[in-house]
Amino acid sequence: MTLSTLTLRDATCSLCANKVSVALHAVEGVRNFDVDLADQIAVVTFDDDVVDRDHICQIIGRAHCDDHGSVM
Repeated sequence: MTLSTLTLRDATCSLCANKVSVALHAVEGVRNFDVDLADQIAVVTFDDDVVDRDHICQIIGRAHCDDHGSVM
């Protein structure tokens, strides 16, 4: 298991947090995550035999908040 802290650029509202949460929930190998809008980060625990950090970043990068665009 790997623990990684990812920066969420422009993630400032509850819709942003929801979009990132939905995206992370769908990633095979992600075991746990916490989205912190105050610090604009996501702390993600994942099985590095199943998924890598770069793939998780790509998934989050495709999560879009209707008000802000891409959150990462």
